[in-house]
Amino acid sequence: MNPLVEVGVYPRELETWRTTKTGVEIFLRPIKAGDGPRYKSFLLSLSDQSVYLKFFRLIRPTDDFVERLVNVDYFHQMTILALVGQEGAEQVLGMARYDLNKEEDTAEVAFAVRDDYQNQGIGRVLVAHLTMVGRNRGLKGFTAQVMVDNRRMMHLFRSLEGKEYTVLLRMEAGIFYLNLAFL
Repeated sequence: MNPLVEVGVYPRELETWRTTKTGVEIFLRPIKAGDGPRYKSFLLSLSDQSVYLKFFRLIRPTDDFVERLVNVDYFHQMTILALVGQEGAEQVLGMARYDLNKEEDTAEVAFAVRDDYQNQGIGRVLVAHLTMVGRNRGLKGFTAQVMVDNRRMMHLFRSLEGKEYTVLLRMEAGIFYLNLAFL
């Protein structure tokens, strides 16, 4: 891992604007401690199906649960939000997160996009941005667990095979286990 990354210091250099393939203009930035209410609204906006595909079970986001997800140290965990709206009143359209596996210089990743904004390229932009962050921080790749029912996520990872990653895949008990080594 990159020793120049300061644990706990907000990485403003990761903020950027992107336009998706369908023309949605989004602001990408790391999550902040004050994002709790905004992030909770995002989680509550997800359908039961989307929650199940993300968390592998149905959850109701309590304040404590959201607080644990919002408080990252920007080294061991990183969450990037895709936002729209005026500053201070932004809405979260999607998120990408990694949790470091220090022994292997990889990180486990998870993504979610609001149901009413799926299939508009937000997931692809989030994956690309989190991949850039991971590479710049010295990671060798990502790992992911994806339910077999999550066709959109599998399609996204497969579409990047040979471009961003080499993909090693195994399936067990209805879950795909992916190793995504950076090219």
